[in-house]
Parts: sequence; C-alpha cells; structure tokens
Amino acid sequence: MAVLKWRDEYLLFGLGAYIAYLHMTFKTRLVNKLSAFIPSVEGFIPVSKWDYKQYSWGYGTSAPGPGLPITRDQAFAEMLTHLLSDYNTLKPQVTRPLNVNQWAAYLSFSYNEGTGRADNLLPNINAGNDTALAAQWRKYIYAGGVINQGLVERREKELALWFS
Repeated sequence: MAVLKWRDEYLLFGLGAYIAYLHMTFKTRLVNKLSAFIPSVEGFIPVSKWDYKQYSWGYGTSAPGPGLPITRDQAFAEMLTHLLSDYNTLKPQVTRPLNVNQWAAYLSFSYNEGTGRADNLLPNINAGNDTALAAQWRKYIYAGGVINQGLVERREKELALWFS
C-alpha cells in the first residue's frame, strides 16, 4: 500500500494503482511539455502545403493533399495522436530511464524525422552516452540535401531540452 497526500487529504493506493498513478502523472507532464514545445518549433500552417517530401499542415503532420484547411484544434489533436503513437513505438526500445524533458526532446526529434531515424539514436540513448548522442543528434539538419537553418535551430532547442 502507498499513501499519497493530495491537498489536505490522504489517499490510500494499492501498489498497482500507485504505479499507474505515477505513470499517468508522467504521461500527463509529458503531454503538457510536448503541447508547448512542438508548436513552438513547428509553427501552425492552416492550409496544407508542400514541405520537402510531403504535404504538411497544422503542426507539421502529413496532409492528404495540397490546399486543404485544418483548424488549430484539429491540428492539435493530430499532433498529440502522432506523438503518442511515436511514444508507444519507441518506449519499449528505450532501456534507460528518461525524464519528461528527455522524452519530450526525443519525441520532438521522432515527430520531425520519423521513428526510423529516431531508432538511430537509441544506441547512444540506451548507453547513456549523451556526448555522442548530442553529436549524432546534430547531424539531422538537412532538408532536400541542404543544411536547413530551421532544423539547425530545432536540433539545438531539442538538445537544450534534453539536457535541462
């Protein structure tokens, strides 16, 4: 059993419920962090347009074609669905405990580059080799074969979040 003080009340949890509570709290904090961070690095596009390899809209999700509108609420829902899908794909492969900021940085990377490229970072993440991880992370700054200043800035923001 575990006891948790919440405001002026004490709550009694069985161990399983307490672990579920802690996990839910972690996911809630992660979603809150991502909800602020991703829009800050993606920006909002209300009408779909070509973005190097696909049509994109909203907060950088794939759009079904050109010139299609999306609301902020729809875009936000698509963004969270995408991020939680990435989390569920990557979490079983991460063997090192990550804090909320590290997960948010890693999920920002996967959201932008895809889970396939995010897999490339796993050996350094799991080994705890943050120096090599940062060097590898900074290699993903190209769009269409050319260094993209927006990606350079995004990678630095992600790394600042990782190390905070």
